[in-house]
Amino acid sequence: MSGSLDQVEGCARLMTTARRLDNYTLADWESLDPQEGHRVELVDGRFVVNAAPAWKHQRVADRLCRLLDDAVFADGMEAATAVGVRVRDGLGYVPDIVVSTERVETATVSADTIALAVEVVSPSTKKTDRLEKPAAYAGAGVPRYWRIEINDAHVTVYCYRLDGQTYVEDVVLDTGATGTVAVTGTASITFDPADLNGVRKR
Repeated sequence: MSGSLDQVEGCARLMTTARRLDNYTLADWESLDPQEGHRVELVDGRFVVNAAPAWKHQRVADRLCRLLDDAVFADGMEAATAVGVRVRDGLGYVPDIVVSTERVETATVSADTIALAVEVVSPSTKKTDRLEKPAAYAGAGVPRYWRIEINDAHVTVYCYRLDGQTYVEDVVLDTGATGTVAVTGTASITFDPADLNGVRKR
């Protein structure tokens, strides 16, 4: 679900008395208080409301976040879910996962503190996750971007690294094949994407 102010007001409380349809700022966005589970992003000065992700979507994100957090812990970094990223004026995203170069203490962080942004694609976010968000993250200098596609039990992880102002494909990890991918310049993880969505082994 996405929408403008009328829909935003149903799931978020604006810390302002002004009623506008666009030209919202990062400060306006950061002052929102979304309802549990909803994510509000700021896109070109407009609020976009995303409904809570499906359980399969969230399970994949949560499991990958734990792997990433373990991998970067020794370097003083942190992986977290549902953290807002201030990309640029008028643009704020909420990736499914961020790897931050510092401990996350606030609801939003600056893009220049992000080592990796991860988006798990939903039916309603295919265009933004495949085209718009990677272009914006690359423009903000985020070193790595991963996109996860889920098709029933099949999970594919597309991993990109920044080359100049654009991302180039680094590794593609597919269900059933264990692979290794760099998370930062010093940390990497080895996993089978099937483990992100399959029955957990005891």
